[in-house]
Amino acid sequence: MVDLGDTTIEFNEEKGIMKISGISMMEDSLEFYSEIKKKIDDYLSSSATKLAIEFELTYFNSSSAKQFIQILTKLEDGKGSATWKYQKNHSIMYDRGKELEILVDVPFEFIAI
Repeated sequence: MVDLGDTTIEFNEEKGIMKISGISMMEDSLEFYSEIKKKIDDYLSSSATKLAIEFELTYFNSSSAKQFIQILTKLEDGKGSATWKYQKNHSIMYDRGKELEILVDVPFEFIAI
């Protein structure tokens, strides 16, 4: 588990599940997510199990969005799926998830919590 301030990332390689939660608004999101992207690459190259990424964010900035697109692109071609959890009264976070879904060829599931 990586916990930097308000962003928590849990990667259960045995189950093929990565969870990204909290608030993602670090100054250097490229540096923060570079290790995560490498772990995803390593996992996908060494495992036959698809990767499921679960997002449960209350806010993320545009530089984090760019990193999420890069992360999700790794799941294209049937390599994984995404679950987007959002507060049921937080339509902005729902919309931000829909924007990401449009940009990648990855199955998305939306869950209001």
